[in-house]
Amino acid sequence: MELAMSKINEDQAKPLAPLFLTTRSDQPDEEDQYHHDRTKYVHSQTKLILCCGFIASLTMLIAVTFIVLSLTVFHLHSPNLTVDSISFNQRFDFVNGKVNTNQNTTVSVEISLHNPNPAMFKVKNVNVSFYHGESVVVGESIRRSETIPAKGTVKMNLTAEIVTTKLLASLPGLMEDLNGRGVDLKSSVEVKGIVKKMKIFKKTVHLQTDCYMKMTTNNFLTPTFQCF
Repeated sequence: MELAMSKINEDQAKPLAPLFLTTRSDQPDEEDQYHHDRTKYVHSQTKLILCCGFIASLTMLIAVTFIVLSLTVFHLHSPNLTVDSISFNQRFDFVNGKVNTNQNTTVSVEISLHNPNPAMFKVKNVNVSFYHGESVVVGESIRRSETIPAKGTVKMNLTAEIVTTKLLASLPGLMEDLNGRGVDLKSSVEVKGIVKKMKIFKKTVHLQTDCYMKMTTNNFLTPTFQCF
C-alpha cells in the first residue's frame, strides 16, 4: 500500500511535457498567400495592358487606313464644266427700224460635264443666266436632275429666252449698237450637285463658268465668246 502511494506521488511530482503547436501542411502561411495574390494581380494587369494596347493599335490602324483611302482611292474631285457653244436660234425682229418688243429671242448654250471620279455625280440643277452689264438679268433657264456616271461625260443643251423689253430697258440703243460697235452680254452657267461614294465619302459640288460674248449684225446667230 505504501509502495503504491509512493508511486503515485512520484508520478504527480514529474513536470508536464512542453506543448508544441505545429502548422498543418495543408494551410499555406501568410507570406506564400501574399506572393500568390501578388502574382495573380500582376498577371491580370498585364493582360489588361495588352488588351488596351491591342485595341488602341487596331483603332489607330483603322483611322490611318481611312485617312489614306480618303486622300487617295476615294479622294473626290470637282467635275469639269465646259461651255462648248453659244448660239441664237433667231434674230431680233425689227419693225419700221425699231425692235419688236412683242417677240423675244432664244439662245442655246451647249455645255459638257465631265465626272473624273470613280463615283456617280448627281446633278441637282443647272442654271444659265444672261446679263447686260453686271446685274441686269435679261434671260434665264433652269434644268434639273441629271446623273453623270463614274468617269463619264454628259453634254447638255440649255435654252434661255432673252426678254426684249428687259434688254431694251438696259440698252435703249440696241439697234444702233448691233449695227455699230456690237452688244456685250454675259452668260453665267451654274451647276450644283453632289458626288457620293459608298455613302461615306461625299463632296458637294458648285461649278460656275462665266462667258462674255459680243453680238453684231454680222455674227448675231453665232456670236464670239470667251469663257472664264
